[in-house]
Formats: sequence, C-alpha cells, structure tokens
Amino acid sequence: MSAPTLSFGTAQSRRSGIGYLRFRLKPADRSGGLVHGAWWPRSDQLLIELPPLLAALESRVSSIDRVIYDGDRWAPQALSMQFRGRSIILEDSRTTSTNTLAVIGSGFGKLVLLVVPPYTNPTRAYTAVMTASRPDDVSTPDELLGVGRREAQDRRLTLMAQQRWESDGGALRRPGHERSNGAAVAEVQEVQHAQ
Repeated sequence: MSAPTLSFGTAQSRRSGIGYLRFRLKPADRSGGLVHGAWWPRSDQLLIELPPLLAALESRVSSIDRVIYDGDRWAPQALSMQFRGRSIILEDSRTTSTNTLAVIGSGFGKLVLLVVPPYTNPTRAYTAVMTASRPDDVSTPDELLGVGRREAQDRRLTLMAQQRWESDGGALRRPGHERSNGAAVAEVQEVQHAQ
C-alpha cells in the first residue's frame, strides 16, 4: 500500500481554488517514528485548513473524534467543529510537541503529523514533508524542520516560563483591582475629587 502523494487534492479544494492539499503519510503497515507523516497548511487558520485534511485522512483513519494541536502555532480556535455531521473536539494543548497535530479516533488510536509552518520556504517544506513520510524515518519534529538544539531549548524554557507565569496568576494587579469593581470605581472617583 503506497502513501498519498504530496500533491493530493480533494474535489472540494479544486473547486474552491484553494489548491491541492500538501501532505504525505508513511505507509500504514510500516509507520514508525515520532510522526506518521507531514502536512504543510497554507495558513494558520485551523478551521479553514482542517476539513480538507480530515477528508483526506478518512480513508486511513475512518472516524475522527478529536484533534490536538499546538495552540502557539495556530490562530485562536473554537472548542469543536462540525465535520460530515459529527462534532470533533479541538484541543489546544501546549504540551503537545511543537509543530505537530494529533488526530485521534476510537477505531485507530492516534495519528501524529508534522505540521510544517505555512511561511516555510517551499524547498525546505517539501524536504521536511518527504522525509517525515519515509517509513524508516525516526526524526523529531525539530530535526525535520531544521530547528537547532539551542533554539529548541530556548523554546522549551520560554514555554516553561509562560506556564509558570500563568499558574502564578499572570500579570501583577494594580492597586484597587483586587477589590470588587464597585470599590475600584469608588476609589478612582475619590482620587478625581481630591485633585
């Protein structure tokens, strides 16, 4: 069984003028490594990009229940979407590997795709997609995209700092903001009368 080619297109994408879907999968019977293939979307709009991908994946994975994506790489999304009469949960998981997307279904488990950022140089993107879809490839997403160790470490440290910041309450509050809204307004009015 051969994997779909990079220029795989759906009838819907051809009619809409979007162009062909840019993705490739490892053969189902020899799918090893960290990713099962790669996808190069055209934008960071998940709700626009996802339906053609899910349609193309249907022959391989049948029923899709959930999509887990890296929220730092996509524009803000809804919590779910409708696809062919089914509700699919969209889960923003910053703990998922950067530049990956996981498709989950009860009949097949989990399929993980490398997501090549839309703005990537076409030659580099093509190379990443083709390499990620080789049956013997066990590269990490960072290796496939040419992300160096230092950049990957900086990204991990930034993510840890952001998570720590948010768990500690985020931005510091200004005096008066920790009270109820009415108390803060009264304090502002007192300051204005005193001037």
